[in-house]
Amino acid sequence: MRLNAIVRGGFRADLSPVKRKPHPPIHANGSCPARQWILPALVLLVPFWAQAQAVDPAKKEQTRKVAAVDPKALHAPSAPDAVMTLRSVAGQELEAKLISATGENVTIERVGDGRQFVVPIANLDNYSGERVRQWMERAPGAVAFNFAVTATKTLVDSSTFMTAGRDLKTADWSYRVKVTNLTRNLLTGAQLEYRIVYDDEVEFVKTVVSPGKGANQQDGQLVDLPEMHFNDEIEFDTPPLQLQTYEYVPTRGEREYSRDSIKGIWVRIVKNGVVLFEHQSHPATMASLSWDNEDKLEIRVTNQFRERFATGVK
Repeated sequence: MRLNAIVRGGFRADLSPVKRKPHPPIHANGSCPARQWILPALVLLVPFWAQAQAVDPAKKEQTRKVAAVDPKALHAPSAPDAVMTLRSVAGQELEAKLISATGENVTIERVGDGRQFVVPIANLDNYSGERVRQWMERAPGAVAFNFAVTATKTLVDSSTFMTAGRDLKTADWSYRVKVTNLTRNLLTGAQLEYRIVYDDEVEFVKTVVSPGKGANQQDGQLVDLPEMHFNDEIEFDTPPLQLQTYEYVPTRGEREYSRDSIKGIWVRIVKNGVVLFEHQSHPATMASLSWDNEDKLEIRVTNQFRERFATGVK
């Protein structure tokens, strides 16, 4: 399903052209002029990699400890390992494992000592830069995408029907959702999935009132997202969800009252089956919920008569 949304483009300062030097030529005999000084440069820790921003091992270990106990980190996307030989525009080479990327930078881990660096992709030659970009596009979770999501609940329509002292109300509610790409990377091939979580306590057809389906019901859709550049914003309205309210105040006896209610909306941005980002409108009340109510309940079957008979209890 294609999302019928309004896309607003923002100023993109990251789209300025970057000039790169051509790949060093290789002669017919297999020799390459640049390789005559590559090995000595690597031995001396070549300036290209030395100028890259290194990741402090202490901070790296601290981050791992925090992620181990952070519940949100358990669902964070991770990119598969990708080890390749990277070459700078000056011809310097390094075998590294790609960790993550954001904007025009890629975080790598040097094979051998495990030291991490943040390297501008513009410092790589055309071939290496293209390989990194292909990895960013294809590997789920390779790019650390960040989004801003807002969801505003609005009343679309309502009606009231009264009969024999019974007050039956219906109200159609919708969410206006806005999503902004805050990452300096183009988002393509992604989908947005949302779930409106609500308690269905009462149902009625005309004047016939009956219990609803129960708490924590979910209603939502999966839609395709358009391409989103840095600072692009999409906006759309969810289809209306009808809630019902029943009230009966007799001249004698107890008052009867039951109503449906919305707990909030849960939004996920997915690409290649991996959740890139998720947003809950009310985390305090929705933290214990599961997506699509996928958690199974443990049901215990008991038979008091059989248990009493088996144990001889009267």
